[in-house]
Amino acid sequence: MSVDAFKLAQEIRRRFAEGDARLPVLPEAVIKVRKMVNDKDKGAADIAKVIATDSTFSTTVLRIANSARFKASGIEIRNLSMAIQRLGGRRTLQLMTAISSQIHLAVKAPDLQALLRESAQHSLLVAAAAQHLARLVGSVDPEEAFMGGMLFDVGVAAIICAVPDEIAACDDQERHELLRQLHREMGGRLLTYWEMPDAFIALASHHGVEADDRPRENLIDVIDAVQFLLSETGHASPFDIMPEGIDILHYPPMKRLGLNETHLAAVEVELEDGFAELAAIFS
Repeated sequence: MSVDAFKLAQEIRRRFAEGDARLPVLPEAVIKVRKMVNDKDKGAADIAKVIATDSTFSTTVLRIANSARFKASGIEIRNLSMAIQRLGGRRTLQLMTAISSQIHLAVKAPDLQALLRESAQHSLLVAAAAQHLARLVGSVDPEEAFMGGMLFDVGVAAIICAVPDEIAACDDQERHELLRQLHREMGGRLLTYWEMPDAFIALASHHGVEADDRPRENLIDVIDAVQFLLSETGHASPFDIMPEGIDILHYPPMKRLGLNETHLAAVEVELEDGFAELAAIFS
């Protein structure tokens, strides 16, 4: 391997600690909205004014608010203020952060852009399936599951942006192996840096691994169950290794959620349309 994973991890940690890491940064609009969400004197109209200054955010928030995933009333939303009222201020903030993790990434090398696209596409698949599964099982908020699917692999972006030259020096197999080894730790660090809720930090840090220190969080189980299901249907995770030789319903996260064949079949049916919708929203 061209780059030693342990040494690279140490280098990334050093850059995090000393502020030298070229991390994915949250756009100014996200920082402003975060302050407004925590200010009782600010409302949807104030948040809308900030979002309107960024065409990517304004377009995507409107698309999301009008999507089948969030349009419970069936009434079309035509302005940002109404969209934010529908989504809620805190959910809008989380959505903006998820959007940032997908498209606000300053990486120029084509090979690294391809890695980020691969990660983003898989995250969209997981988000679509996780939201539907959460609706079926009832123990996780569907919108939280959607956000979790968008953010759980954000460590991939953290690593690529922190040490792009080192990653670019590896061949494709080496890059994937390094990202598999390091993306959980660095994802947790990045979401901590972004001041995201603890549930998302725990998800980024512990998904895909059955260990004694794994938090017993249903959100993590939903994401892991979805990833296992996707791997069984030809959509293997590029950065997490799923266990082999185990019946799908005996996979520990599946068992903890109490899933059955009916749940899994319903998610598979939803997946194709759900992914197509999300891909159009984030295009």
